[in-house]
Amino acid sequence: MPVAKRIIPCLDVNKGRVVKGINFKELKDAGNPATLAKRYSEEGADELVFLDITAAEEHREIMKNIVKKVASVINIPFTVGGGIKKLEDARNILLSGADRVSINTAAVINPDLIQELMSIFGRQCIVVALDV
Repeated sequence: MPVAKRIIPCLDVNKGRVVKGINFKELKDAGNPATLAKRYSEEGADELVFLDITAAEEHREIMKNIVKKVASVINIPFTVGGGIKKLEDARNILLSGADRVSINTAAVINPDLIQELMSIFGRQCIVVALDV
């Protein structure tokens, strides 16, 4: 039986722009998140992941205006992560148009957050991403 393939591009976003680099170093501008998301969606991507790679480090919220723009131009499942530390962060991202939120460091620091988010938003909305 052949293995089903799924194409899930990940947009690493820094200061409102998609960037490419290795280990988040020597970042090069790759374009506008909404433009690239729309293109991936139109070209057959199965899902899209958006990671605000500096939100946690800069102790700020994810750029909800950009999440809204991306959500408005795609018709595929949309996961957003980066700097989500508490319930309100997740709620704001879901209200901005994401289908799922991805939590990373917060899942290690506060494992109870996973259950809290799942009980409020449903397990289908929560992704835990661990960098190992």
